[in-house]
Amino acid sequence: MKKLLASMAAVISMTAHAEDAQGIWTGSIANSLHVTVKFEKTPEGKWEATMSVPAQNLVTKVDDVSVAPDRIGFALNKLRASYAATWNERQQAWTGTWTQGRTAPLNLKRTTEEAARPKRPQEDAIAARPASYASTEVAFDNAAAGVKLAGTFTVPQGKGPFPAVVLVHGSGSIDRDGSVFGHKTLLVLADHLSRQGIAVLRYDKRGVGKSSGKLKEATTRDLAADAEAALRFLRGRAEVDSQRIGVIGHSEGGLVAPLLASRDPGIAFVVMLAGPGVRGDRLLVEQHALLARARGVPEAAIEKDRTMNRALFAAMVEEPTLEAARNKAGLILAEAERKGDLPAGLGASALERFGTPWFRELLAYEPAPVLRAVRQPILVLNGERDLQVPAGLDLPPIRAALAGNPRAVVKEMPRLNHLFQTAKTGGIEEYGQIEESFAPAALDTIAGWIKSTVE
Repeated sequence: MKKLLASMAAVISMTAHAEDAQGIWTGSIANSLHVTVKFEKTPEGKWEATMSVPAQNLVTKVDDVSVAPDRIGFALNKLRASYAATWNERQQAWTGTWTQGRTAPLNLKRTTEEAARPKRPQEDAIAARPASYASTEVAFDNAAAGVKLAGTFTVPQGKGPFPAVVLVHGSGSIDRDGSVFGHKTLLVLADHLSRQGIAVLRYDKRGVGKSSGKLKEATTRDLAADAEAALRFLRGRAEVDSQRIGVIGHSEGGLVAPLLASRDPGIAFVVMLAGPGVRGDRLLVEQHALLARARGVPEAAIEKDRTMNRALFAAMVEEPTLEAARNKAGLILAEAERKGDLPAGLGASALERFGTPWFRELLAYEPAPVLRAVRQPILVLNGERDLQVPAGLDLPPIRAALAGNPRAVVKEMPRLNHLFQTAKTGGIEEYGQIEESFAPAALDTIAGWIKSTVE
């Protein structure tokens, strides 16, 4: 699910004695939030920088870079943030300050692309070992929406037709590989399934990668229509057994997968990964509180934030129109800024994130009625340490909704977070730091259940 009130995002701009700046630099804000920046000089002599913050799944260009022989600076306008630093010859680093409401030290040292690349052993293994399946670039249409979707279709070696699945992403601008926080989660899942004899279709979400369309204007139901187009594509492939096609959805995709099954009896099975079991507004209030607690935010501040979020989300759901909802939410955010409960200027950016048809629909979405209508075999997995879709909150209502389905299997996976990584705390800040992209125990559980279901 989308993060609600984003924690401070770090960005950097720099140069090192002008011509020496070109390359990659790295550092940590207040020695905790790791950032990496690549600096390049254009043929016209202009400095540009792209920075990444793996813990926040952030990659962006910085604004207004200023360079002098011994100092650098920039502004990141959308976050009302700035950075200024001077060159420290002894440390061979830019020593400076990141400012975003408050200030924090940020010192930057040169690194290499190889050193800056996070370790991803599962992805490296996929690239290194011989392929045991065919991988093809494909495209298919959601004609009603005028969207052309691009993806990758992997088919096991041997004699088909094979069982097959469509992989449906979580929220955000996610590509066919599930590229989030420096991981390629859907690539790892697709590789494992196709090595187990299951054909897989994964695709760039509309408006992402090679897929057309505008993601910003799409709701969850619009994205479900894209997934239906993916199902139609699979049903037309000779390599696929049309009677053994299923859907695997993660997070928001965990809403989409059962929705498709509830209205399409031809879907053979469903796998729901970190899917919500409670209404969106309730989930997101608790999600934000749990993530804040994992960052060490004081309980008093968490309760203030919880109160504001309840009012904010209620306004978004209960007002009769999106315009009225935005107006009321804007007043709530402005009051929070006035009282000091929200950093100055953050309300406007929060409203842009929340005040959309997608978010309004998500807040009001109730999973239980859809789950009760699913008659196909369904596997539900949630991680014990998932703070975004917490198992303790979501699994009990999921179990209750699926009580009438004798082919439902619901499991809480020990020590796994929202991305199904083996985690210590489950906090978002861990996602990019963990080397594992997808826990082998979860991969084996998914593949084993599908094989036993379709055989």
